[in-house]
Amino acid sequence: MSELKEKVVFLQGLAQGMELDEATKEGKLLKSILEVLADMADEVADLSADLDEIYDYVDELDEDLAEVEEEVYGEDDDCCCDGDCDCDDDDCCCDDEDEDYVEVTCPNCHETVCFSSDILEADEPIEVVCPVCDAAVFSNDAEYVEVEGETKEDEEK
Repeated sequence: MSELKEKVVFLQGLAQGMELDEATKEGKLLKSILEVLADMADEVADLSADLDEIYDYVDELDEDLAEVEEEVYGEDDDCCCDGDCDCDDDDCCCDDEDEDYVEVTCPNCHETVCFSSDILEADEPIEVVCPVCDAAVFSNDAEYVEVEGETKEDEEK
């Protein structure tokens, strides 16, 4: 911003070199304009300095927040689902190798929902709802249920 101040000082120097008569209307106007320009250049310089301070402060806050996130969530906060499901890292739907999971996309909010494949063979009626919007994503008592491109009728064959 010193460049702006330098330009205003240059204009003030030009005005003095022109030896404008400050008793005339034009001279008074030009002098007032140059004073306002100088004040504006000072204000812009102050605002620029304040903005630099704010940027530094935001950077510090971002670093502090990153430290807090690492402390709270730990280093291994990546789910093997790449964020495609709403499972917790401690209870990731893909971590349990003994149990198979089914992923279904919610027709309402398009979130990926994971649930145990055991539900597919359950005898009692079970309905799986999306944890985000509470829409039904799977029901095992429907006559036609689509899961990953297959119907319940196809699975029975």
